[in-house]
Amino acid sequence: MFETGSRAVRSAALAEPKPTAREVAANLSVGIVLHDNKNNLGEGWAFLPGREAWRVRGLLDLPNDAMWVSSGDWGDFRKMGQAQLHHVRRTGYLGLRLDELATDFGIRIDGQHARTGGQQLVTYVQNAVRVAVEAYGLDDPLRNLQDDTLVVTLSKVLPNAPQAKELLLQKLASAYQSWSSQYQPFRDNTVRVRLRFNRMPYAEWLLSNPVPDSGWSHAMSDVGFDHEAVMAGTFPPSLIQGVVEFDGVPAEVANLIAFGVGATSKRAKRGWMTDVEYRWISRFARVHVQSYLVSVTRMPLPSGCQLPELLAGDRLVKALPGAGIVSYVHWQALVAPKYSRLTQSSENDVFGTWLRAHDRAVCFEAALEMQKLGFPVSGYGNGSVIVMVDRNRLKELEQLAIGMDFTMPRWNAIMQEFGYASPDHSY
Repeated sequence: MFETGSRAVRSAALAEPKPTAREVAANLSVGIVLHDNKNNLGEGWAFLPGREAWRVRGLLDLPNDAMWVSSGDWGDFRKMGQAQLHHVRRTGYLGLRLDELATDFGIRIDGQHARTGGQQLVTYVQNAVRVAVEAYGLDDPLRNLQDDTLVVTLSKVLPNAPQAKELLLQKLASAYQSWSSQYQPFRDNTVRVRLRFNRMPYAEWLLSNPVPDSGWSHAMSDVGFDHEAVMAGTFPPSLIQGVVEFDGVPAEVANLIAFGVGATSKRAKRGWMTDVEYRWISRFARVHVQSYLVSVTRMPLPSGCQLPELLAGDRLVKALPGAGIVSYVHWQALVAPKYSRLTQSSENDVFGTWLRAHDRAVCFEAALEMQKLGFPVSGYGNGSVIVMVDRNRLKELEQLAIGMDFTMPRWNAIMQEFGYASPDHSY
């Protein structure tokens, strides 16, 4: 019997082989739009790889057969009533704003540089989204990439940490700190420079650190707490409630440690810390332990939390700038607070709290070294350190950054902007 109408169409569709993740990625077009005024999401330049830039009057002019990343932020989308455009994402879609990505790649997209800079930047953005689609098997981008950011999308794909009890959740929230900053007044002849560790190796290192298992016991005082064992790393993974005493600590070091800074009505006040944080803070200040929780043992992150084989094992893909961006988004997805439908709030888990602690420890060491050498630090975390530097010390900072294994994809642009010649360290 012959099939007719919609049944025949469905049968033909089922008979066709399903495209692979690589084929889906290759057919996905991703563009960017740089608004002349990002606060009103109006006129600006639109870019797709392989095409000449063209002017648009706003988001509604963007073709809907491509995915777009706008230079506008989420607040701008809501204010303009355009948050529901299915094919447009905000500037922080890839974990960093478009201007931050451009700066890291040594590209200027401000003012008169928008047209030429956007043409370069869109290639990196499309490559990153395509790499993510292929690496994580997002075979239906129209459905899989509907989240506000790629971080949210990957957090749904990656395995969850063991479920923590409510008592532990409160302590994890108190021990979680993602960024440390201190006020540095901007002075004439000063340049703000973000030094960033190479994203791919940094993600691989960060994910190689062990995390606690799901079994915990609580000591209600400091009895049994072994400071020497914690400092040596032989004590079980611990959450420590303590008071940090900065008496006798130089003010610039105490400010840089920034323990407890940033608590708000939505963020728990710092009163707890991981054993990772205890180790480096105790080198400079005294921590008075009040109570602590210990885990049964430490374990490696589950294999599903590691970078996908396409990112970590394929040398050609690994060398792509987009792969570095996706590796950054990957670990950001692991450390980001997760929304719980049960409590209707975002919760911090064991994976995120411990990985954040490792990130903050390494970035603090780099920040302290910069500060000792006379480069004021305005913030550190997320695999980076922000310093304020006099223009006449740019070359000195360049050599120091190379020695500390910072990648400088934006270094050439900085040096050229201020009239210096620089070898190519863009890797």
